Amino acid sequence: MIGYLKGRLVEVTAETAIIDVGGVGYEILASGNTLSDMQNLVSKELIIWIHTHVREDAFQLFGFIAKEEKNLFLSLLKVNGVGPKMALSILSGGRVQQ
Repeated sequence: MIGYLKGRLVEVTAETAIIDVGGVGYEILASGNTLSDMQNLVSKELIIWIHTHVREDAFQLFGFIAKEEKNLFLSLLKVNGVGPKMALSILSGGRVQQ
């Protein structure tokens, strides 16, 4: 699994960010809060904590600037009926406090 990516932030959209790591652009799904924080970091180098989600039909990377947000995301995935996209929606509802 991928623990984190360190690279240059290329683009931020409403649902994703693209990180250039060694010439490869990784598309990262992230919460609204993380994407909002990334808006001012375009063209800068940063570290993104990653959760890799593999399904039969998809390979998705979920990214977090704060490790605390990633830990809460992983806790939410343990709740019955909560998948990665729903967990991101929940995280988008507020900020993670340390």
